[in-house]
Amino acid sequence: MDKSSNFWKTHLLGCVVLFFTLSSLPAFAQTSEVRGTVKDASGESLIGVNVVRKGTSDGTVTDLDGNFVLKAPANATLVFSYIGFEKQERVWDGKSRLDVTLKEDVAMLDDVVVIGAYGTVQKRTDMVGSAFQVNAERLETLPVGRVDNLLEGIVPGLQVLPNSDDASSTKQRLNLRVRGEGSMSASNEPLWIVDGTRIFSGDRTNMVAGMSTSISPLSYMNADDIESITILKDATETSIYGADGANGVILVTTKGGAAGKTKVGLSLRTGVAQINQSARFKVLNGSDYLMLARESYLNSGRDLSTFPFQDNDMNRYSTTDTDWSKVFYDTGTQTNAFLSLSGGRDDLKYYISGGYYNGRSTVIGNNQERYSLRGNLEMKMTPKLDFSLIYAASYNINNVFVPGNDYYEYLPIYSPRNEDGSFRLYNKTLAGLDASGNPVWQTSRFLNSVPEREENDNKQKAAVTNVNAILKYDILKGLSSTTQFGIDYQGLNEDLYSARTNWSGMSTTGEGIGYSYRNNATFLTWTAIERLNYSRSFGQHHVGGLLGFEASSKDVRTMGARGSGFINDRIKEVSYAVDRNGSSGRSVSRSLSYFLQGNYDFNRRYYVTVNARRDGNSGFGSDSQWGNFASAGASWNIHNEEFFDADKINVLKLKLSYGSNGNSRIGSQEALGLYSYGESHNYMGELGGTMSGSPNKKLSWETAYITNLGLRIKMFDRADLEIEAYNKRTVNLLSNLDVSRTTGDTRSYRNSGEIVNRGIEATLNVELLNSKDMNWWVELNAAHNRNKLIELYNGLEKVMGNYIWREGHDLNTYYIIRWAGVDPRDGAPLWYDSEGNLTRTYNDQNRVPWKTSSPDLTGGITSQFAYKDFSVRALFSYVLGGYGFSTFGRNVMSDGLNIMSENQSVNQLDRWQKPGDVALSPKPIWGTSTRSVMSSTRHIYKTTHVKFKNIALSYALPERFLKQVGVSGGKIHLIGDNLLVWTPYDKKERNSYKQSMSGYPVETSFSLGIDLSF
Repeated sequence: MDKSSNFWKTHLLGCVVLFFTLSSLPAFAQTSEVRGTVKDASGESLIGVNVVRKGTSDGTVTDLDGNFVLKAPANATLVFSYIGFEKQERVWDGKSRLDVTLKEDVAMLDDVVVIGAYGTVQKRTDMVGSAFQVNAERLETLPVGRVDNLLEGIVPGLQVLPNSDDASSTKQRLNLRVRGEGSMSASNEPLWIVDGTRIFSGDRTNMVAGMSTSISPLSYMNADDIESITILKDATETSIYGADGANGVILVTTKGGAAGKTKVGLSLRTGVAQINQSARFKVLNGSDYLMLARESYLNSGRDLSTFPFQDNDMNRYSTTDTDWSKVFYDTGTQTNAFLSLSGGRDDLKYYISGGYYNGRSTVIGNNQERYSLRGNLEMKMTPKLDFSLIYAASYNINNVFVPGNDYYEYLPIYSPRNEDGSFRLYNKTLAGLDASGNPVWQTSRFLNSVPEREENDNKQKAAVTNVNAILKYDILKGLSSTTQFGIDYQGLNEDLYSARTNWSGMSTTGEGIGYSYRNNATFLTWTAIERLNYSRSFGQHHVGGLLGFEASSKDVRTMGARGSGFINDRIKEVSYAVDRNGSSGRSVSRSLSYFLQGNYDFNRRYYVTVNARRDGNSGFGSDSQWGNFASAGASWNIHNEEFFDADKINVLKLKLSYGSNGNSRIGSQEALGLYSYGESHNYMGELGGTMSGSPNKKLSWETAYITNLGLRIKMFDRADLEIEAYNKRTVNLLSNLDVSRTTGDTRSYRNSGEIVNRGIEATLNVELLNSKDMNWWVELNAAHNRNKLIELYNGLEKVMGNYIWREGHDLNTYYIIRWAGVDPRDGAPLWYDSEGNLTRTYNDQNRVPWKTSSPDLTGGITSQFAYKDFSVRALFSYVLGGYGFSTFGRNVMSDGLNIMSENQSVNQLDRWQKPGDVALSPKPIWGTSTRSVMSSTRHIYKTTHVKFKNIALSYALPERFLKQVGVSGGKIHLIGDNLLVWTPYDKKERNSYKQSMSGYPVETSFSLGIDLSF
């Protein structure tokens, strides 16, 4: 018998034995294949879902289409589990398919979506970097006047500060600081991105070129159109923006449409505002002023018979008591109306809105009016090709009146009008006595700004357009190409006219002249972006990527015309003036960038992200126009580990990142050699010019190296704590340094110096109550930042007013003379010298580095309590530590020096009058300088304070009532803004930091609003 025959006999016998063995097994052990698909509630297939036969280790995972195949006997229980979704158990009948729909885990709903750079979207638990997102629901009851004022107290590590504490503008510029200040001469402002492209938000200090009053471009945006605001903070999130990301990035995403029936939304809000009297700077009334003025006059050795303020035919000083705050302030009003339509189909979605806002300030003569329009259109042109068009336009009218210091400096014994009702332009005072003892009167100009408010023009109009066109093509599954082109255009016109009937339009002799100014500025920013986005999952592996380039341009044009000499105040155009002149200017900057991003995660446990960007910028020197920036980060979701067994901990996450980005926001001409031309430079009747800026072809951007370490822990489905620590080291600081005069200039920009910002941030969100009818949550955030100057050019310190830049010190360190109080023997002012000894002599040589204006801790508290259809939400912000210099304190605490022309702080009443007095203020002496008004720590306050920023009481209208009137949803709001400012150092009838925080008192407003949907 051959071998092949034996082979087949042996195998045939084996098969017979195997058949009878299997046939003898019990029937319940028979298995077959169960097939099915796993999807989420929206019908999307879920990739990588674990499917396990309960009680065994047999299992599989779903494929790219959500399908699975698993051997199991009939009546077997299969367990389906997927991170972010509730676990589900299903019994298989042994015959049919088993299709499963998983429900999202309610505990993970706050982790759904965080908008990132260039169209990237992540769940919060998947994030490697540091970002904080504020959604529309958190914004709906906040003030809608300007976007940059919405975030104070909400975002950890973000400070919103007034640009100045003086009264130089009623349209206050705000400084936004993300994790401190990293530059001395360049901008410290974050980059603003709206729907993927950058917008112009002002220059490096938020000034607007070409305008006499800088109005924030962020006030031109309608906050009702915002879906979310995301603040990017660490290198992993910001280095993708390269040379513009060092100060943080703020991404604004506007609302869009959704498939379904058309939804109509209507929102109306109206309210009133008053100045917060407790925060108003307190000055003397008429009787107190005259008492202090006479005392000061006597202290100067003069006789009261020659006291200037004696009643006469023009002025009744003894009976006049003008409260100038009532002359310059009144009740403000706010009106906001907003209408939106949204809806569409799967292949066409739309969102259209229109808004009107009118805000009349409590400072009379100031109001803001905004008309806005927005349209967001999404079209699926083919199964693979999508087109989106985002269009926004607004027309803005601002009337401006700046009283400056007048509202608190004008003497209370002056009146704004004469007895006949005309505006007061002159005051009469006693100049002395003649040889016969008869009074000698003099009439002097009263620079009354009230007629300026009523007779002058100061109006600014802005036409703003923002357009984004986006074309997306799905090349392969998970791979798409996106082409985006965006334009941000702002056209500003400013009309100013100083009337011939008040001193702003008159000569010093009282001759009516009239001055007219016409200013125009246009800001055109265009951005072109081409990018590839990739995102695919392979079982438990997910891979994503981003590759693209970006080109952008900013073109700024300014033009101004000025004329003087008009025949009347009705003809105000410059072309009709006797004397006319004008000027114009233009600056252009270009940039080109290449960027890439790669990310990987395994089973939602381990995450890695890398970024790289190469930037070119025309604003820097020819030898240094290109720079490279990169970052890498990793995170670990410990709670998703198999070994993790802590039922009370829902989320436990660690993350770490490091990388670099830059700061190019210094201007477009600082690296160039500039020349100035004008009549003052002419030579022998010919046009001449002088060098006004030294060239530096090596001038480049600052570079910030950022390390970020984070921990997040969520427990009991209620308490969510996230802590982040960071270190930001900024090198090659853009510095305007002194140079030898042999260069033809006195200062020049160079890259020199190093600053380090270190800090820690924490956010705690706690759900205190959660039941069918009741819910209460509290969110607390806190941030601590410290900066230190590590290196200066050649170690040379620099004095900047009341501050000093010195190695080893905070960037905001005061350099000032220390106030020692009042000598109780004779009322003279006292200071400390540089050695700490008491001195009666004020000398600049006694200035020393003192404390800093940087606070120890900043943050906010938000809380919402809801019961059935009622809810109340409150927002507080706070600052602990830090010191602030008050220009108010210096101007109106003159101890007699300026008392004849300026009213005085109520603090001056606590003065030295006799030996032994322990007083707040020195002995007042009329017109005499004891130098006590000079800069010293006397005028510095501790800045610790708490602001009660917002409270909103809301009521959801009953559904049964709404159905009767054809409305699908409705809510009524009662809203209060800026209700209270508390400082621990405030005293009744005294001024402290609370009264000196900004140039104008805090406005407290109350408004009533209604939101309806159809």
